[in-house]
Amino acid sequence: MSEPPRLRAAYVHRAHGLDGTLVVELLGGDSDRLRPGLPVHSARGPRPVRWSRAAGREVLCKLEGVDDRTAAQSLVGTYLEVDRAHARPLPPGEYFHFQLVGLSVVDEAGEPLGEIVDIETLPTHDVVVVRAPDGATTLVPAVHDAVRAIDIAQGRMVVVRRPVDEVRDAG
Repeated sequence: MSEPPRLRAAYVHRAHGLDGTLVVELLGGDSDRLRPGLPVHSARGPRPVRWSRAAGREVLCKLEGVDDRTAAQSLVGTYLEVDRAHARPLPPGEYFHFQLVGLSVVDEAGEPLGEIVDIETLPTHDVVVVRAPDGATTLVPAVHDAVRAIDIAQGRMVVVRRPVDEVRDAG
């Protein structure tokens, strides 16, 4: 697995006001994640963060050189990224998505199920997209009840295998 040179730190939802302020959703960490002076890469090139503050579930953020609504609008639907050197430290048991994509997936008995090809971020929890050798995909909730172990060094994730009928009847 190759590590990306930059990590996504926030998704730009919309412009706020006329001065180039952005409304962003953080992709991990707290509202202090986008601290003043932090160099971020945007669709308009590298820019330091001028200021940011929490605004409910979102964050208002001002970047140097993004000084009007038109400039802010050009960033809507894009990501703010940080160099790996500025990545936030993760607590034990948490991983960046790039660390998981490409891992082999096995059940608790060691039976191969496929490979992680993507991670989907949902409001409640992430979902691991596993592609089997035959091309079929399975979605595995990234929660303790479904994921038993992650071993980056061994390149694998151990998950609980549940028959389809159990999943259908659970709800």
